[in-house]
Amino acid sequence: MSRKFLLCFHDFSVWNYQKVTPILEELKELVGGPFSLLVIPDTENASDDAVADFRATLAKLKSEGFELALHGFKHKAEFSQGRSYAGLVGMNLTGGEAEFAGLSEYESSRLLQAALESWKKLFADENGNADAPIAFVPPTWFSNKFLSGQVRVEKMLYEDRFSLTTAEGIRYASPVASFAGIPKIAEKAAIAYAAFIMKLPVGLPRLAVHPVDFPRLRDVVRDTIRVALNNRRKLVHYSEL
Repeated sequence: MSRKFLLCFHDFSVWNYQKVTPILEELKELVGGPFSLLVIPDTENASDDAVADFRATLAKLKSEGFELALHGFKHKAEFSQGRSYAGLVGMNLTGGEAEFAGLSEYESSRLLQAALESWKKLFADENGNADAPIAFVPPTWFSNKFLSGQVRVEKMLYEDRFSLTTAEGIRYASPVASFAGIPKIAEKAAIAYAAFIMKLPVGLPRLAVHPVDFPRLRDVVRDTIRVALNNRRKLVHYSEL
């Protein structure tokens, strides 16, 4: 059985799609095909023209074979109602981006449904229908004890920091390499870890790429992809698990 890896581009939104889309095409050429794209669905306060162009861009990327997954709601929490102390710590560590961290069952469900409704509006066809996301990835991977089950009820794969769980409950160990938010003093260690997990003889490693990685860490991202390919890892999508 061939070894596999996932290339996941995070934080694609109405606010950055124009800048990020050329990067996606560049990475597609390097890796030899389209990969998984994590979409922030909220378009509040964006202009109608920007939303329309964003939707057209998403449709084009989907037609090219990019796999579109749901990445939270706004990727920025606006309140902490019903949030545990651990969740507040996660929020503090991520500058308020861990919107699902430590939420109560009710609040977690409410926010997930808001994300799904935003997704449906973004992808609805002329009849108001939209394909459901194949996967859900909570921003920064900070979560709560209810979210995984809630995501699976919606027939989506759930991703956390260390594993992937399909809607059917099959769990895959999956170490992740990410450079976003890493202090410069720890970057060399993060880069070495990324190469290490791509060279492992087992497992399903992920490379989580973020818009903030470019242009400064472009060569690091490209080198990590080359390590995976040179070690005979096959690029796969969430839907193939």
